[in-house]
Amino acid sequence: MVSLQDEMFQKFNFDTEWAVKLISRITNNEDLPIEGHGIVNQLLGLQINAEKYFFGIRKNLVEFDEVLEVQRKHVYNLRQLILTGDFESCSEQIFKYMQAVVDDVILKNVNPQKHPSNWCLDKILEEFKAVAGEILNDSFAGIDEEALLNSLVQLQKFQSISIDNFSLPSLPPTPNSFRGIRGKTSSFRRWLVICSDDSTKYGKYREMVNFLRKYLGDFLIASYLDVIQESGYDAVYVKEIEREVLLKTLDCFWRDHLINMNRLSSAVNVRSFGHRNPLEEYKIDGCKFFISMLSATRRLTVESLLRYWSSPMESQELYV
Repeated sequence: MVSLQDEMFQKFNFDTEWAVKLISRITNNEDLPIEGHGIVNQLLGLQINAEKYFFGIRKNLVEFDEVLEVQRKHVYNLRQLILTGDFESCSEQIFKYMQAVVDDVILKNVNPQKHPSNWCLDKILEEFKAVAGEILNDSFAGIDEEALLNSLVQLQKFQSISIDNFSLPSLPPTPNSFRGIRGKTSSFRRWLVICSDDSTKYGKYREMVNFLRKYLGDFLIASYLDVIQESGYDAVYVKEIEREVLLKTLDCFWRDHLINMNRLSSAVNVRSFGHRNPLEEYKIDGCKFFISMLSATRRLTVESLLRYWSSPMESQELYV
């Protein structure tokens, strides 16, 4: 039995006025049941419309949640790898972070289709030195824009280049920290990732961009390994510090990202007034937020570790 005052009738604009008038003519008893095939058919149609409406709501919620679910799986898998992985996997993750930070610095300041003289080499050096901080040795501190440009021009004239212990010509060699099979394998694996990276624009000077990425990435990682070795701490303590910094930074940015995504889901429906699909807008902006979060996580993790090992006694309160 369904009441004519049911909220469902009002939500779907179902006309019940005719039934109320009919009952008032027959009797004053408002509780009198109304039966008939016409009424049953109209109620069935009303129920179908209601099911379609609520199904659309459920589907919309699922599609919105799928965006965050993909991001959640990525973060949780990364967190699980940091927690349960061995020390080598933790170190590899840090090396990937360092290379990614270097790549971000380089790729936004170069154009593979133009000669290196048109690149923002001064900004590359400035940002790289800002990230590396005090761990760079004095030999690298003297590198300026002109020296880097001359080195890249000389590199262009080489017929063949050895990737093993690679350094740009006329620039300080990379610290010799990639000793042993593991170190060389790790360096070579990063080089393969750089070569297969399709985020770099294709152009005449694309290989030169990749060589610059490798040189600065290897220099940063090798300098980091040298500083750790000079600190005199045992390997277990070093890996615990690295793991703790990785987890704390990731958790901090992930919490902020969840807040931002919640705000986005609340505000994105307004864009429908501009004839834009709220779900598509949510996917686009959510992806941008997530990429930005990962980039910021890598940057802060690298800077925190480099700052810690450059002066571990002053930084102990931060992460221990």
